[in-house]
Amino acid sequence: MTQDPFYESNPSPYYASPPAQPPAKKNNTTIIIIVVVVLLLLCCCAGAAIWALWTYGDQIMQELGLLSLML
Repeated sequence: MTQDPFYESNPSPYYASPPAQPPAKKNNTTIIIIVVVVLLLLCCCAGAAIWALWTYGDQIMQELGLLSLML
């Protein structure tokens, strides 16, 4: 008496479940680019503010009336 092939202990690959898919990788490139651009803009704005205060600081202090506080 032989067993029916349907009851084999080692099923053929046609009946096996498909292999699990690896998790999708997140693409962080756009986030990194946005952060770098924002930091560059902040540095440029800070540099422009420092230059303006260095160049026109005395005039600004005089117009605001704060020059007399320093004397």
